[in-house]
Order: sequence, then C-alpha cells, then structure tokens
Amino acid sequence: MRTILSKISRLILLAALASGTAFTNASAQDLPPLPESIKAQGKIRIGVKCDAPPFGATDVSGGHIGIEVEMAKKIGEYAFGSEDGAELSCVTSESRIPALNAGKIDLILATLGRTASRQEVVDYSNIYFWGTSNVLVPSGSSVQQLSDLEGKTLLIVKGGSQMKWFEANMPSVKMTQLNTTADCIQALQQGRADGYVGDGGLIYTLGANYDDLRVVEEGLDLGVNGIGLRKNEPELQAFVNAVLDELKNGDFYQQVIPEFVEEPAVVDVMKTGFLQDPPNI
Repeated sequence: MRTILSKISRLILLAALASGTAFTNASAQDLPPLPESIKAQGKIRIGVKCDAPPFGATDVSGGHIGIEVEMAKKIGEYAFGSEDGAELSCVTSESRIPALNAGKIDLILATLGRTASRQEVVDYSNIYFWGTSNVLVPSGSSVQQLSDLEGKTLLIVKGGSQMKWFEANMPSVKMTQLNTTADCIQALQQGRADGYVGDGGLIYTLGANYDDLRVVEEGLDLGVNGIGLRKNEPELQAFVNAVLDELKNGDFYQQVIPEFVEEPAVVDVMKTGFLQDPPNI
C-alpha cells in the first residue's frame, strides 16, 4: 500500500508545485447576487475530491489541489473577493450527495456526472466538463476493447456512475467496489481484478504515470459533469452558472489544466472536455 500511495502522492506533489500560480483576479460586480444565506455565512462551502488527480487531490501538507479545486477557489473569490471565501472539504463519490443534502456543504464540485437518478435528488449547474469513462488494465492484459471485459472483474470506487452502465450494457462483468483510488490501484496491481473503471481524466492520468498499467482506448458511458446544488436554490444556481461562464470565456482553463497535467495527450483530452461543447447525448 505504501508504494501505491507514494506513487499517487508523487502525482499530487507535481501538481502542488503549480498551486501558487497566480490567476486573474475575479470580481462579482456583474454577476447575479449571492443568496442571503450564503452571504450570512461569510463563505461558501464546497465539497471536492481528494484522491482524483487532476480534478481534486491533497498535497503532503493536506492542502487541496487540482483543476476543480482551482474552480472552487474562483467561486469563493467571485463570491467574497478572495479564494479564502471558499471553504473546501473532501468528499467521495459515495458521500458527496448525502453531505450536500445534509447541509454540510453548499456545492459539490467533485466529478459529479449528471444522471437521471441523481437529478431526482440534486440540481445541477450548467455543464462544465464532458468525457468518457475508461478502463485501466495491467500492461500485459489481453483486454484491448470493451468486449474483452465480458465475464471479467472490474474495480470501481463506491458511488461511481459507471456501475449502472455495466449493469445495463455488460451484465456479465463483475463489479468490486472499493473506497478510494489508491485501494483500486493496489488491488489491480495485486491481480485481484482485471481492470479499474473511472472518469477518463483520472484514468488517463494514472495510466501515464504507472509503467505497469495502461488505458483501454475505447471509452464508455459518455457523460457530462456539473456542480451539484440542493434542490430549489435558483439564486445560487444562477450565481454558479455565471462564474462557470466567466471561467470558460476567459483563459482560466488554458492556464490551469497544464499546471496539473503533465502528459500532452492528457492535456488535450482535458482541454477538449472543459472548453468544447459536448456532443449531443
């Protein structure tokens, strides 16, 4: 386990070197007003991933780093004039929606794919990222395409949306749920499963940094991500959507993506997902 964690920590450390980069100061002058409840808090509480580079991770000192983390800081800056206006906390795929609806956080900015079942319990911002999910396999695996996974065992982090895709499209695939990315990598390297499925950006980042693992190029479950909000909070939704527009229309993503992604091919994947409109799905 120490080896797995140290490898992921190395990815996080590389990203951490970028965390001091200065991005354009944000102003809320022309944005919709914040809800009075958020103003009264004096901060906006945002749940982010802490084990999913390049989207969200923590460095060796426990600080939050990643693309979505920088987005969250920008929301705090637009809301209160400083990135300190965003109070960040770690959430997992399993815990993020319960934390939101229990009032522990105000927003989910943590690779939250939009699904019909989730839309029954949370509202979403406009789309800010789209892409496929992908599968990571040992470099010597015979798996070359999705059909080769029939009858095999895949690892998935608890709460991952890919579970339902496999249930509907490849029911012969056995799914083993684990708690964290590190748990899945360890289990895969120990031969306890045939692959690990997750969001494409994460899977490609891991594949580029583990010599004994590779990505199955054929993607699955093309999906879109949005920021999660509690039901019926239109003021906050309007504010968040306006911030997302500011980030996309400016040079925010062009600056921040290369700071947290090393491999040129992965940079291209991430820029496509953040900057181009998604296909009709």
